[in-house]
Amino acid sequence: MAKYILGLDIGKSCLKAVLLEAGLRGGMRIAAWEKVEIAGTAGLRDALRRLQEIPILAVQSCHTAIAAKHFSFRNVKLPFKDRKKICQTLPFELEGQIPHPVESVLIDFTVLAQAQGSDLFTAVIPKAEAEERVALLSDYGFDAETVDVDTVAVAARLMTAAQADSLNLLLDVGASETTGVFFREGKILQVRSFPFGGDHITHALSGALGISFSDAEARKRRGETAVAEGEITEACQKFFASLKNTIGSMRIAGLVSEQPDTVWLTGGGSLYRKLAEDLSRTLAAPVERVNVTQLAGIKPVGGDDAGWDSMIMNGALALALRPVSKGPGFNFRQGNGRRRPVSFKLDLGIDLKWAGAAAALVLLLAGADVTLSYYADKTRLDQLKTETAALLQKNFPDVTRVVDPAQQFRSKIAEGKRLAAATNGASSGDAVLVVMKDLSEQVPESAEFLLTTLVLDGDRIDIRGEAATADAAEAVKKALEATGRYASVAVSSSGGQAGRVEFELKTTMAKKP
Repeated sequence: MAKYILGLDIGKSCLKAVLLEAGLRGGMRIAAWEKVEIAGTAGLRDALRRLQEIPILAVQSCHTAIAAKHFSFRNVKLPFKDRKKICQTLPFELEGQIPHPVESVLIDFTVLAQAQGSDLFTAVIPKAEAEERVALLSDYGFDAETVDVDTVAVAARLMTAAQADSLNLLLDVGASETTGVFFREGKILQVRSFPFGGDHITHALSGALGISFSDAEARKRRGETAVAEGEITEACQKFFASLKNTIGSMRIAGLVSEQPDTVWLTGGGSLYRKLAEDLSRTLAAPVERVNVTQLAGIKPVGGDDAGWDSMIMNGALALALRPVSKGPGFNFRQGNGRRRPVSFKLDLGIDLKWAGAAAALVLLLAGADVTLSYYADKTRLDQLKTETAALLQKNFPDVTRVVDPAQQFRSKIAEGKRLAAATNGASSGDAVLVVMKDLSEQVPESAEFLLTTLVLDGDRIDIRGEAATADAAEAVKKALEATGRYASVAVSSSGGQAGRVEFELKTTMAKKP
């Protein structure tokens, strides 16, 4: 008999629901999904009522999450590894670090490392917040088995595809809030909430054009934002500044030692077309969009043509996948509020002998079916690995040892994306060749010029070297200016060894007409 799993993603402006059907053989499909707008003071209750009226979605249990802004997150170190001791000690350890009495909160944690003691990432929420959400869902017939932190379920699913040894940042851009999840090697390092969302872009568009918020929202959804890109960019820059400050504080705390290697986007607010471009330029990292349906290998009912938008539905789908996900997560359905499993009763009126024989036959046939499926899938997997390894070595001849071809492909692609992001998509390789050519042809031999360092940053190229005299360094500058290929050339010099002069040229390539 198939099992149904319901994921409910409750945002500020929209309630998203995804119903998964899990078969006996482990296959899964999206049986139903729904988006319900939330508006007015009773908006969420009205949305839940409308959801309850859809027969296929009227299942008893569900998995949901609460916005990250309601939580306090702390990184904690304890000198032991036993989980029971951790649970007993954490309230006392956190007592002076959270803005609520420990007796009035719920605490959950994930383990980052246990080399010597335990490094933990903890999440804390007032009991009243979690109990209110559970009670609200219960009023409409939904019994929450899981109450997670918003966006964590998407991060857990994304960990199966992201490069494990690199720092990843997932940004879930909602209507008014953005949740950021930093993770590496399958571990959540930090979760932060930022007061920025799609509504900020709409307000900037509304103010720039002098139109109502609803008209601006309609224009934004149609992609008609070019006339207000300056105002929108200004609103986004405030968010980017907060994001960079957060990364800086994490580096000071020793949680990370570098900038994110990849930034991932989800949420309806991230559909603004320039957000990914500006974010990539600000953090000097490639920006990718998350698609949980592709990560999980399942398709929505009716496909994209039926209105499915992965950026909006990722959260609900990831919550529905929560019971079968291997990644980290939280559950604040704890204590007396935790749902008790329904007890099953045996009807002694049946013939147990015949029922047992029938059950054994069914299990035998199911076992044979699973075994045949396993060997068929294994043969296909081995074939795919061989084909992938051959394709890897064909496209990347420098790879001489193939261990995990899929992961090595991802690493090579990520490496290419990082290089592309670093050069901002410009033809910087051509610029380097032009500079080298000019130095070879234009600089007089009497300058006794020696190049020691050449640093490339987009259309800027900094050159360090040595020359016979300070006048020789100035001659190099004039020779480059005479070519007309440079918007600016600045030179500075200082004394060096053996009577030579050390100098630095800062050049900016002229833009092509």
